[in-house]
Amino acid sequence: MYKSRFKIFFGIILVLFFVIFCKLFYIQIIEGGKFSGMSEGRRIRTVDIDTLRGTIYDRNGSVLAIDKHAFELMVSYARLFDAYLCIKQNILPEVSGGKDQKTIRNLCGKCHSDNVSWIEKVAEFLEIPYADILEKTTEIVERVEKIKHFVEMKNGRKIRIKEETVPHSLLSNLPWEKAAKFQVEMLNLPGIQIDTNPVRWYPNGDSSSHLVGYVGKLDEKEIQGYNFKERWFESLKESEKPESEYFIQKAISMNSLFGKNGIEKTYNSRLMGVPGEKFEEITLDTMRADRLILERPAIPGNNIILTIDGRIQGIAEKALGERMGSVVVMDPWNGEVIAMASFPRYNPNTMNKDYSTLSRNPQKPFLNRPIQSVLPPGSVFKIVTAIAALEENKIDENTQFACYGSLKVGGIRFRCLSKYGHGLLNVEEAIQYSCNVFFFEAVKVLGGSLLKEWADKFGLGNTTDIDLAYEKKGNMPESKSMSQTVNLSIGQGAMLVTPIQITKMIAMIANGGWYISPHVLQKITDHSGNILLDNKHKPAERVDISEKNLDIIKRSLRRVVTGGTAKRVGLSELHVAGKTGTTQTSHDNINHAWFVGYAPFETPKYCFTVVIEHTEGHGAEVAGPVVKNLLTQLGF
Repeated sequence: MYKSRFKIFFGIILVLFFVIFCKLFYIQIIEGGKFSGMSEGRRIRTVDIDTLRGTIYDRNGSVLAIDKHAFELMVSYARLFDAYLCIKQNILPEVSGGKDQKTIRNLCGKCHSDNVSWIEKVAEFLEIPYADILEKTTEIVERVEKIKHFVEMKNGRKIRIKEETVPHSLLSNLPWEKAAKFQVEMLNLPGIQIDTNPVRWYPNGDSSSHLVGYVGKLDEKEIQGYNFKERWFESLKESEKPESEYFIQKAISMNSLFGKNGIEKTYNSRLMGVPGEKFEEITLDTMRADRLILERPAIPGNNIILTIDGRIQGIAEKALGERMGSVVVMDPWNGEVIAMASFPRYNPNTMNKDYSTLSRNPQKPFLNRPIQSVLPPGSVFKIVTAIAALEENKIDENTQFACYGSLKVGGIRFRCLSKYGHGLLNVEEAIQYSCNVFFFEAVKVLGGSLLKEWADKFGLGNTTDIDLAYEKKGNMPESKSMSQTVNLSIGQGAMLVTPIQITKMIAMIANGGWYISPHVLQKITDHSGNILLDNKHKPAERVDISEKNLDIIKRSLRRVVTGGTAKRVGLSELHVAGKTGTTQTSHDNINHAWFVGYAPFETPKYCFTVVIEHTEGHGAEVAGPVVKNLLTQLGF
């Protein structure tokens, strides 16, 4: 009985194996060609999902920089490469309609139909010059081949890089009407499709352009010196880092945009998001996706909220007008930069189109003047000279020096602003009337080393470490002779400072001698609005200046406005305290005009620096009206 059951069971197993064998034979041998064709005709491809760069806001929530979606014509690399080979061999189609008649037209039929004819169709349909598409195609392929060569040299073997497997953007910012029509009517062009990609947009155009900055692709030098992993991971939470390492390479692909200047550069790693990816099943003859297999969403970048007040920024830019120079407005109590205007400016939305013209402009529109324009401070430096002499007990409030229009030191005659002199003056009157001779006499008893020591205490000739790219240091030289020291005492000679350094100096006078750190970042939030960083700055250290001497300086600065060099500007009723300055240039009658100060005098709310470069006027008459215009519109 058991033997009979075993035979039946064994027979069933044999039958099942026979059925399976027959089915496999049928699929692989009889129908093999059919399924092989289906397999060869379909593939799984990986598609990167672009992430949105974080938005930049001013302190009131107004958008300064944001990503918006734009339509792009995407072409597979295989098509671009085949067309590139034809271009290099001068095998090009005859362009219809009489366009680009100089283009070589000796074209073999196969190359025309398979490799290059799509260019003519796209150019005609989208009404784009044929030559522009040829140029862009060449640019893309040569860039990819350069990357491929670099990778192969590094690895010592042939490698198929990612850029060879993904479509590339041939045309950007297509009008939606043309994009929609193209999507419907151009289905017979395999490997060519319309896609949407984020594009950086600056709603205010050239306003705040130096401050916000701009984005672009990394050049070869930047790629070699850029620590992608460190910069990328510093913006991620600890829990995100291991799983995000795979996506670093996606973030640094040839189409990624990186901050090139301003806030876009300083906080690039925070603003960049984490790209996603999806796996699609495609049909090879059309290169179109038939089915989505798996998708990993992208993570948007963090948002940046600045200390800048967009309204005040606009007022500052309007007050500056088209004068070459800068305006800085800052909170003297915490170092928050409220406005930072510079002229000339550039529009980051049209950088590609305007770059060659801007780069040739002798006025240097790319220069962020508040932090990069290094200039002699002129008479505004007399504030430091006065404090140094008072604090080192070389003079006091009753010390007087006589001014007769000039003073001879080391065989060199140094002149005052007044040809006939100011007569007998104390320190308050010397600042009020900006008497050079008083400060020549004061520094003679002070000495060059102590003068430099106090200049260093106020941060002059050194970077402020403001969170903006490419801040210049300037120069506060060591005095090698008394004549050089005398020249430095009034802010002339080899001394060079930036407007932001002078703004920091005047802030320390306004707030009672407390060190502050100028900065433009207020907060960082994630894409859901959660606060990741609240950048609050509170002064923690004070420069060693007596209240008595600070009061002397403050009274002096007020007297400048009420009855001194800035009397005619009309700032007295605006409760301003300040100092004018005029520095000479290499050209006769061409100066740099300064006006620094704070308001209100009793309870300072803002400190400010205005510099007009290469002007025929002086500090009070040129920079003074800008200050008045600024403060009047601010409601003083």
